[in-house]
Amino acid sequence: MQLLNLSFAILIIKMAICILPGVIGIFMIVSSEEKKRELRNTICNQVFGVSNAIPYPKFAMTMVVIGSVLLVFTLSASWFLLLRDMFIES
Repeated sequence: MQLLNLSFAILIIKMAICILPGVIGIFMIVSSEEKKRELRNTICNQVFGVSNAIPYPKFAMTMVVIGSVLLVFTLSASWFLLLRDMFIES
């Protein structure tokens, strides 16, 4: 008996594709203002060399939009990769 067969490995990969973007999206939406400022400063330092190149309100709104897009991606990927075969009979 194999410990890890190919279909189980594919299922794990599908679940990772479905779950990880949602977790990142939720983190981007619900993270505190302090955490968002730290993230903005880190990104600005690495890209521009200055800690405040991007205004905070625009950065916070962009994080909410990207987080929402990731949640929509999670829902659609979950439907197409995992749940569609359970509900649609062909």
